[in-house]
Formats: sequence, C-alpha cells, structure tokens
Amino acid sequence: MQGNIEIMKSLETLLLTLQPHAAIIDGEQLGDLQAMMAGLKASLSAIQEEGRNLRIAVVGQMKAGKSSFLNAAFFGRDLLPKADTPMTAALTKIVYASEARAEVVYYSRDDWDGIEQRARDYPVRFAEEEARLIEAAQSSPFAKPRKPSREEVDSRISESLKSSVELVTKARERGLDVHAYLGKTEVLDKVGGAAALASALHDYVGSGGRYTAITKMSVLHVDDSRLQGLEIIDTPGFNDPVVSRGQVTRNFLSQCDVIFLLSSLSQFITAADMSVLREQLSEAGINEKAVFLIGSQRDIALRQDPNIARTATLLAERYPPEQRAGAKVMAMMQLLDKQMGEYAGRTLDEQIGQPGLDDKTKRILGAVRQTAPRFISAWSWLVAEKFDSLSADDQDQLNKLCRDTGYNFDAESLRLLSNIPAVRDEVLRQKEHKEQLISGKEQALLEGVRHSAGERLRQMRQSLMERSERIRNGNIANLEKAEQDTMKRLAGGRGRLEAVFDEQLVNAARQFALLKTDMLEQAQKHTRVETLRETTSESYEVSTSRWYKPWTWGDTETRHRNVVTVYASAQDAIEHVQSFALKSTQALQKAIMECVDLEALRRNVGQAAMALFDTSSADFDGELMLAEVGKSLRRITIPAVDFGGKDYSQSIVSAFGCDRVSEGKVDGLKMAQRAAVAAIIKDLETEVARKTSSINKSLETSSTTFVADMSRDIQAGLTSLREAIANKEKSIAQISQALKTLDTCLDGFR
Repeated sequence: MQGNIEIMKSLETLLLTLQPHAAIIDGEQLGDLQAMMAGLKASLSAIQEEGRNLRIAVVGQMKAGKSSFLNAAFFGRDLLPKADTPMTAALTKIVYASEARAEVVYYSRDDWDGIEQRARDYPVRFAEEEARLIEAAQSSPFAKPRKPSREEVDSRISESLKSSVELVTKARERGLDVHAYLGKTEVLDKVGGAAALASALHDYVGSGGRYTAITKMSVLHVDDSRLQGLEIIDTPGFNDPVVSRGQVTRNFLSQCDVIFLLSSLSQFITAADMSVLREQLSEAGINEKAVFLIGSQRDIALRQDPNIARTATLLAERYPPEQRAGAKVMAMMQLLDKQMGEYAGRTLDEQIGQPGLDDKTKRILGAVRQTAPRFISAWSWLVAEKFDSLSADDQDQLNKLCRDTGYNFDAESLRLLSNIPAVRDEVLRQKEHKEQLISGKEQALLEGVRHSAGERLRQMRQSLMERSERIRNGNIANLEKAEQDTMKRLAGGRGRLEAVFDEQLVNAARQFALLKTDMLEQAQKHTRVETLRETTSESYEVSTSRWYKPWTWGDTETRHRNVVTVYASAQDAIEHVQSFALKSTQALQKAIMECVDLEALRRNVGQAAMALFDTSSADFDGELMLAEVGKSLRRITIPAVDFGGKDYSQSIVSAFGCDRVSEGKVDGLKMAQRAAVAAIIKDLETEVARKTSSINKSLETSSTTFVADMSRDIQAGLTSLREAIANKEKSIAQISQALKTLDTCLDGFR
C-alpha cells in the first residue's frame, strides 16, 4: 500500500513539474501524457469505491456484435438498439435494479462547444485541402487537371471534424434546442419492464432516435437478478471519432476489472483488436487473467466456408443414421472452432514474439493465448428465442444458413450454434473472482500508468536532446542555404518521386490482370456439373398365357431389370458457386494487399525522397529530414476492399432447390451454374475496375501532393529550428532546464 501511495504522489506531481517547460517539450508527447493522467484520479476513485460492483467491459470494433451479444446473453431481445453510425454510438452501462429504468446522459456544454467548433472548422479545412490538391495537380506536368472528388478531400480530413459535422447536422435535422439538454441526465422510469424500456431507449441511442446525436452515454437498470454485483459496460469502441466520447471509453476501461474483446470471425483479430490487447490493457491495469477473446458471428463464418459442411457430412457418416444429423452440426462447429482457434494462436504467437514488447503486455497476450477464444452467434440465439414468429429478414438468413450448410437448423440446434449460454456463464462466473480482481486492480493500474509515463518521459528526453544538438551546432545562414537547396532539390526531383508512385500503379494493374486471369481459370473448375448415374432394380409382370392353351390364360410371371437414372446435384452446383464467390473475395483481398504494399510504398518513397538530399554536406541533418519526411509519408493511404456480399446461388435455389435434378433438367442446372459464375466474374471485373480507378486516384493524389506536403512540413520544421537558433543561448538554456527536470522525473520512474 505504501508503494501505491508513493507512485500516486509521483504521478500527481509529474504534470505540475513539467508544466513550466510546456513551450519546449514536444506538444504531441506532452498532450499524450496529459490525456493519460486525466482519467487516473477518476479511475482510482471508482476502484476504491466501497462495496462496488465488478465491472466488465465488452469492447471491439464497429460491427463486431457487442450489443447483439449482450442482447442475446442477458435480455433475449433487442434491448440495446443499433445506432445510426459509429459516430452516434453511445457508451452504455448495464446494472441490476429491482425495477427497470434508464438514465440518459447528454453531452456537457464543454463537450458540445468542442463539437460545434470542430463542425465550423470542417468547411475551412475542406476548402484548404481542396485548394492544396488542385494546386498540386496544376503544378505537376504528369497529372491531368481536374477538380478532386469529395471523397479525395475528405480522406485528408480528421475523423473528429467529420463526425462533429454529422452530430451537429443530425441534431439540427431533429429540430432540437440542444442547449436545453446539455449537461443534464434524463431518467426513463415507469416504462413497464425491459421490453418497454427497449422501446423508450430507442429515441436516445437507436438508429434515427430523436436525441441520439446529443446522447453521450446511458445507464440501464435491468430487473435481472443474475446481474446483481455486476456492472457491464458496452463501449462504442476505442476508435470513436468523437474525441470526448472516445476518452470516456478509455477512462471506463481503466475502471473495469474484466475485458471481453469481441472480434468478428469474418475479420478475426484485426490490427485494431491487437492494438487493444497490446496498448490499452497494460496501461489500464487489467489483470492478465481477466481478458477473454470472443469470436462473434459464428453463423456467417460457417456459411462462408462450404468445405466445413462437406467435411462434417463425411464425419457424420460414421454414426448410425438416426444420429447423423446431430453429429453433423457438432462436427461443423468443432471444425470451425478448431480452424479459427489455430489462426488466433498463430496471430498471438507472432505478437508475443515481437521484439521490444514489455513484460506486462507479454503476460496479457500469453494469458489470452492459453485460455483460447470462445466462439458465438448472437443472431442464432435471438432467432431461436422467437423461432415461431421470425421477421422476413431473419427467416431469409435462416434459410440461407440451412441451404449453405445442408442442415435444417431448428431452435435447439440454433441455440447450440450460438454458444451463448457458455459465454454468458463465463461472464457471470467472474463474480467468483471479484475480491481477487478488485484487490489487485489499484496496484496494476498504478504500475501500468507509471510504466507508460516513464516511456513518454524517455521519448521527451530523446527529442529534446536531438533538438538541443541541432540548435547548438546550427547556423542560420547554413540553415537558410540548406532550406533553399532542399526546396530546389525537391522541386527538381518531383519526377523521381512520382516515378515511385507510377511503379506502384503499374504493379497494381499487373496484379489485377493476374487476378482476372486466375479467376477465369478458376471459373472453369467451378462451372462443371457432374452428371451422376444410379442403377436400381425394377420388377415387372409378364404374361405367360398362350392362345392355344386356354387353361394358361391370365397367367403372369414376375421378372427384374436394371434401370439407370441420370441426375445431377443442385447442392453440388450451389457449393461450387459459393466456393467460387469465396475464392474470388479472398483473391481480390490478396490482390489489393499485394498490388500496393503500403509500408513498402512509404519506405520506397522515403528512400527516394532522402536520396534527393545532399547527404554528404556537413550541414545536412538526416534525423530532422527523416522526421519531417515521415509526417508526409503517413498521409499516403489506399482504399479498402469491399466485395462478396451478394448471394450468387439464389437463382439456382429458386429454380432447382437443393436436391436432385432429373436428367431432363441437368442442362438447365448447368446453365444456371454458369450464369451464377458469370455474375461473379462480372461483379469481380466491375469491382476490379472500380478499385483500380480508386487506387489510381489515391496514388495520383499522393503523387501530386506529396512534394508540396513534404516541402511544407520541412519548411515548418526548419523555420522553428531557425527561430530557436536565432535565440540560441536562451533556447539551449530552456532545453537544459527541461532536461534537468525530465532527469529528475525519470529518477522516480526507474
């Protein structure tokens, strides 16, 4: 306890100690430290609260299914509505109460002032970026003069500005007198149970809700005794574009004891998910044994891989006929879980093996690796709960699940597929470890923040040392000469830099051409319909009477003959189409990644840029130039892939069902299969053309603006350095004082 008090004291005095040197210390580094420290007191206060609930956070990226999981696990209905977009998603706390009610917390006045200011800044920033793109295009002899699209300009504007415009616009569209609500909390009580509460809450956090745009967070008091002693937090995500709300999420994470990280199986364990595990949890003081990885949307993953159903069918044949149906559904889930579990293991092993990883993060990743992920389908559970009265959309999704897997799911097998009870029990079981988790929370949080603060102090010190050296050895005349030489070299070397982008454009075209060739070859394999023959024995009666033997009239004899039936399997054709669609999606994703290796592109452009400079000159500052070039390199982006959402096999199902097709209809089945594959190829070619155009525009924009952006970044850095050199003695003295302060601070963080 004494150690915790000392850590807290050192953290409390840290910002006060650094504040006199704020003008000298890197603003981004200091701001990062201030943001981290801002939520520490609130987190500690929440941790130390007498008799408090165990806090469980459900985190994950957009569309990971966090709200659906909670709806399935605890409510059996859509109590938590879906928001319009991630920009209007609000953080939600769920706690027990004897009577259902909700508290809606609106933005504070400070929150909304910041949102409105960013909304006002948006058109100004838009005009600036648009003018910059036009100017860059006009100055390049290689670019065609054109007005940039809104998407091109928007890609250069921060999410914070764009989201603020959306919130202000939505509030205005609803005709709200926003300032009448700011800073207030509204209580929704006497609504008549959880079902009525869901309806009432929709107006505040649901899609199209009247007050959704101004709702910062909500607290649901639910009359479910299983929640006693628990506080479950449904977060909008760490990448929330609304700055104030994103900080609320991070602060709540510091107050939580257990983390359930949901990741969609269609995009399992993304870089953003790993960022949560690697960067957020250690600083938040989360116990490594209290982090659970959940793979969501199990039903969609099962539909997307026809090989799983095919293999499960073969495995089920080992069982007696009456047991095969149950054996198949169990085999499908085991095969899917094994496949995704192995993938998760490899991904986590790669992360654990990366150099420079701190011990706390290694322990968190190692613990997640040992416990293995759980896999769920919230949709399956919710559909099972209302199996006899499904909506048209749910019925359509169920039909597709049954068709794609070749298994007729009923309510019981849907519950089995969902795996919700097992994961719900895992959540509830955390109450058994409440005292253990809470007792170590304060120390873990303080140690995590202390470690992170020490890292930031070391970064600040390194930056100041480099800046001091530049100022000490700098010469204004030489600096101005170097600046003029740099700008001249950048202008003269524009063609060499643009050649790097041109090379990427050629590579992209080559990769997409190879993709189309490969898909046409694959199409040949997936348009074949195998004609099957089945031989059966058929009995028939033959008359044995003779006209000249009246006593034999009416006599018959039973004989047998072989009958050959020619048929084809509609299900086989469906699986071929689905397999081709899946391969096409995967191939397009692979082509996108290979056609523009973003890191390689940035590296090549960076090398080409640095090669323009006179590195042999004694006045050349490689570190400064590299840092400024790095700012421009981080602006280079490419669009994401989006293809494969259409159900191409529906036409086959509509015309032929999923069973046998008689000989007379086999040609029709072949035509339907070829048409479905042709539709995939057509859509693929359309998407390739769209993606090629999009990537070309993105690279052309980066090509035409890169030199201008880099010139501006370098000039800004050199201007700041020149001003410091002009006041060399004062600047060095200020840096020396800041370094002494940092060294003193670091002594307390070793």
